[in-house]
Amino acid sequence: MSNSLKKMCAIAIMVVSAGCSPTQENTSPIEPYNHILKRSTLNIENGEEIQMREILFAPGWKAPRHYHSSDLFIYVISGEFEVDMDGEGLKTYTDGQALRMKPDTPMDARNPSNTKSLKLAVFQVGNPDSPFVTPVENQN
Repeated sequence: MSNSLKKMCAIAIMVVSAGCSPTQENTSPIEPYNHILKRSTLNIENGEEIQMREILFAPGWKAPRHYHSSDLFIYVISGEFEVDMDGEGLKTYTDGQALRMKPDTPMDARNPSNTKSLKLAVFQVGNPDSPFVTPVENQN
């Protein structure tokens, strides 16, 4: 990854995290969401782009085994994010921590808390026509 892309991702993480407050516990149901906040072309020749997302997962959320076709850079705004990527083992990321998910790496991900939601800032770098998530069962 180029230094300019690394700087852009670092600045974007600071901007998104500064504008997001931690999730507060309440008695109303959590409405999960996956909002694309910004899309921008990085390389016109190969069509590479970056998508900035804010994602909220409900307490107890668990993704089916899957992979991403693009590089993902993830910043935990609030909550706990438990990830088991092939070859890396189970890791837990909490408020203020960041991670990179490499393309085509099968993984399991979940919010281990049964009481608190999980809010992430996600930066997807790659082909804009690729699906955000691909279940492992569909892998060729």
